Amino acid sequence: MFRSKRRELQENIAKTNIDILISLIPMLLVAFLVYQVTPILVILSAVIGSELAEVIFSLLIQRKKDTLKDFSGIVIGALTGLVLAPFTPIYVAAFAGAMATLFGKTIYGETEKKIFNPVILGKLFVLTFFPAVLASNSAAWANPEVLNISESISGLPSLILTDRGIIGELSIIAIVLGGIYLIFRSKITWHIPVSFFVTIFFGFYIASNQNINVTTSLGEVIFMGVFVLTDTFTTPQHGFGKVFFGFLAGASTIIFWFMGIQAEAIVYSVLILNPFTRPINTIYKPNVFGVETVSFAEIIQGLGLAILIIALVFVVSYLHTLGFVPYIVYIYIVYGIWRLYNNR
Repeated sequence: MFRSKRRELQENIAKTNIDILISLIPMLLVAFLVYQVTPILVILSAVIGSELAEVIFSLLIQRKKDTLKDFSGIVIGALTGLVLAPFTPIYVAAFAGAMATLFGKTIYGETEKKIFNPVILGKLFVLTFFPAVLASNSAAWANPEVLNISESISGLPSLILTDRGIIGELSIIAIVLGGIYLIFRSKITWHIPVSFFVTIFFGFYIASNQNINVTTSLGEVIFMGVFVLTDTFTTPQHGFGKVFFGFLAGASTIIFWFMGIQAEAIVYSVLILNPFTRPINTIYKPNVFGVETVSFAEIIQGLGLAILIIALVFVVSYLHTLGFVPYIVYIYIVYGIWRLYNNR
């Protein structure tokens, strides 16, 4: 019975991952259209790094023969590549993909047991070990010499095509098409993206009135909301819980903006919220008849959880300001190596 359920779960994960890969096709085509083969090589490098990490540690060391059947390593690598700059060095992209899978999935044994979003971890590792690569003035963000359709881009709205930002945001229309496909295939729901977007757009409005320069682009916000925040196993399962998660992810990001943190804002927000996925599922689970209602007790519990999360946001903000966040990453690496050793 257990093996049958395990096989069914793995098949469902594989089907979901195949749909995710299909949904990424419009963004891959746009990336090739704008910058030719370079961003595609960045994504492929991240995929190769992700798959190598999974083969070495899951297949060869942990002896899990079915580790490659659910395509999770490919999806993690592809999404990690899409959150990087178009001209990220190949070795950095491969490093990001490997770290995303190794410390986001492999150390927990199975895809469904992971705690932190692997894609977000992959980007955090790049920000920690290669901060100059994703700095705002880095050459990894643009290269006019290989810009394929510069004249066409200048005459198009940024919603359709742009040559700025992470690989995944070069066309908001492409992101929306991918998101519509995933909703149509019932692989994601509207709850997290919509609650996240509404909160973020409200934050944009407040920031503009306070003369705070927000460098996070609209395209990156939409890509993160559709393809990163909707990860099945690191976000809540039920409707109210998803709205709660999306709202707090947006609110946390806004607070980071006001604290002067830009590039890492969404990264930190998601990583803070990920460990609270199980408590949120417990608080906002449907009743025995499957009806989702929110009682007064659940509102109080949710408010307490929200206060704790916001408090952690301020703690992380101060740690970032003091330069201590890299040390937290180092501690997590030691913890991950310890888990890998014990799970071998």
